[in-house]
Amino acid sequence: MSTPRIGLALGGGAARGLAHIPMLEVFDELGLKPSIIAGSSFGALVGAAYASGVPAKEIGDHARQILANKVQAAKYLFGVKGARLGDLLTRRSFTSLQIDGEQLTSFVLPDGVALNVEDTQIPLRIVTTDFSERREHVIASGPLRQAVAASIAIPGLISAPTIDGRLYVDGGITNPVPFDHVREGSDITVAIDVTGRIREPRRGHHSNMELAVGSMLIMFHQIAMLRRQQNPPDIYITPPIEQYLANDFFRITEMIEAASKSKDELKRALETRIERIT
Repeated sequence: MSTPRIGLALGGGAARGLAHIPMLEVFDELGLKPSIIAGSSFGALVGAAYASGVPAKEIGDHARQILANKVQAAKYLFGVKGARLGDLLTRRSFTSLQIDGEQLTSFVLPDGVALNVEDTQIPLRIVTTDFSERREHVIASGPLRQAVAASIAIPGLISAPTIDGRLYVDGGITNPVPFDHVREGSDITVAIDVTGRIREPRRGHHSNMELAVGSMLIMFHQIAMLRRQQNPPDIYITPPIEQYLANDFFRITEMIEAASKSKDELKRALETRIERIT
């Protein structure tokens, strides 16, 4: 029998989405290639790079280069990429200053990422939320960076792009771990859930951003749990990253190390499933 077709879903979780990197390393280490990837929110960002053919290790090295610390992040954006502060910020009104999602996506994605969603080496589905229709919307074609920008758009924090006249925002609002979009045609469906639990703040109180993003993660977690109960995928991995906050981007090294504890779990689950069907 030919190699099983594996559908991979990468969920949203803000900074916790960095935990997807060691999970993708498992596929590279086993010599497996997903047949399709669906990504929501931060999972769409990581998934876009991996589906474009960028190896997991290179994704990790690139992320560490940017997120080693705040100074390094500034050097990368304003030095290596030549960004200006005005490029990264957008003002929708006098009181609404947000990060420009499309510019941010263009700056942080590594080299080698496809220009369009339909041009990725692995078929890719990017999950967003149609704000006006109040429902999930999946993007399978069109400008990739624009689609990713929509999937990571946190209302009030990261601006949402308008695509074909419609406003799309964070995909995690409607489908935080989109394993249903990789099930059809797959022999094995794998879901990586990085929503985690909300942790107590280190400074005695939550910042406004922690409250905003943390509240979204509570919703993500509840929706993901309900979807899993109704129709679970074959493999469901939740890396042990609850100790990290949604904005802990600069703790990338230790977060990836913590998430790597789930690599053996994913390897065993994949090997067991493959043995059953081959």
